[in-house]
Amino acid sequence: MRLALESIFGDQFLQIGVWGGNEFRQFARTKRTAVIGSTTEESSDLVTAANCLGIASDSIDVVLLPHVLEAHDDPHGVLRELNRVLRSDGHVVILGFNPVSLWGLRHLLSRRRFPPGCRRLISEHRLRDWLRLLNFSVDHSSFHYFRAPILRRAGRHRRAAALTDDDIRENQGRDSAHRANRLFRAMRLSFTAALQAWRRQAPFAGCYMLVARKTLYTVTPIKPAWKLKRRFVGSLVNPSIRNVA
Repeated sequence: MRLALESIFGDQFLQIGVWGGNEFRQFARTKRTAVIGSTTEESSDLVTAANCLGIASDSIDVVLLPHVLEAHDDPHGVLRELNRVLRSDGHVVILGFNPVSLWGLRHLLSRRRFPPGCRRLISEHRLRDWLRLLNFSVDHSSFHYFRAPILRRAGRHRRAAALTDDDIRENQGRDSAHRANRLFRAMRLSFTAALQAWRRQAPFAGCYMLVARKTLYTVTPIKPAWKLKRRFVGSLVNPSIRNVA
């Protein structure tokens, strides 16, 4: 998400939906940012319906939709409003749950009650088709989140994953142990990079991210054939008034 937003520039950034709170807006490379919510929540700057935005047309450069289409009863209306408020060459970043995954399987087994608030799961392929109908071109898409479909409590803190360099110096007293630790970390980083590259192409992840751009095609008017003036081949010879000897 951070790399996707840092490569998009403009004046106005708009996040529709409060999923994730205000964490995503800090990555936007725009002059102004705003978050829209459907209810009076603390993290939203404006309260309005996602399929009827109180925003002027052609005024937004970047729009973020974090898991909004799954929870809304009119996803097509949300996309139409998105197309209306976006400027020409504006970008949209959409986050969605992948139905072809363990998360999608639990969504079916729970009778569409998981994840909470989701009415339906939209596949990345179907979303591409919907965007093409609105003259959007997909620039990038990737799959993420391979964890089991379990929601953790918000108050639970995560344990630190790695030690700092100072902790390593205190715990390891020998130079050989330092070199072995550095080698292990380098191997782990290379393996993690390879795993992330594979995950971006894997279709069975729990979530996906899609980046699309609004395209504007210019129309060249062509006159109908019946309005064209007919032209004669050649021209008439004007009479001469000179005397012929």
